[in-house]
Amino acid sequence: MNSLNGKIAIITGGGAGIGHAIASLFAEQGAMVAAVVRSESSMRKWDGATGVVAVQADITQAEEIERLFADVERDLGKPDIVCNVAGINDLSFPVTETSDERWDAVMDLDLKAPFRICRRAIPGMVEKGSGAILNVGSYAALRGNHGPSYTAAKSGLIGLTRSIAVYYAKSGVRCNIINPGAVRTEIGTHSGGEYHPEGYKMFRGIVNELPVNWICDTNQIAPTALFLCSEEARHINGAVISVDGGMSAC
Repeated sequence: MNSLNGKIAIITGGGAGIGHAIASLFAEQGAMVAAVVRSESSMRKWDGATGVVAVQADITQAEEIERLFADVERDLGKPDIVCNVAGINDLSFPVTETSDERWDAVMDLDLKAPFRICRRAIPGMVEKGSGAILNVGSYAALRGNHGPSYTAAKSGLIGLTRSIAVYYAKSGVRCNIINPGAVRTEIGTHSGGEYHPEGYKMFRGIVNELPVNWICDTNQIAPTALFLCSEEARHINGAVISVDGGMSAC
């Protein structure tokens, strides 16, 4: 218990799903958490919570990221931990039916926002001489059964993770990524519509035949995030870890 005692953490996607589960667990383990949410209704989920402050921000906007960090640094201090969790799915639209708007929406939230957040967080971590960044990717980064924008964004997130891990290792900053498999969340709702019927049919046709337990709850992802952001994982850097029940092994 209290493996994150005294740590300050920023966790995006803190209003629901994996981000909410990670924020809750980190607070239980002693961290002071800034849970980044998009809406007023998501903020209310944290009313009365101990160890969690909900911060509303649209992280696809550079000025909102700057405001987020300014508020956190003023009220809590410079973060020791950053978890980039927020993301949307491209709803399995194939490339020929992927509009520029869909591509840009996925890239802006799933890849560009983590890049900007890391860029903003790292100087403070370097100043402290330590820091842990955790990016949340996807099984989609390792296989081709999702739409092109989601697959490309999550694959790019692996590259971002490795580059940060190597360049800032001597400064005491670690960066790792976990790739969840299928997780029970509201991602379809938050991604702005219904799945592409043929794309979704293809995806389910593949995963339904996997000989593993390929779907889980968010609280089965959060413990891995906790470990990777704790001192117990201080020698783990640049790792790409699948938390998918064995999906990527098939």
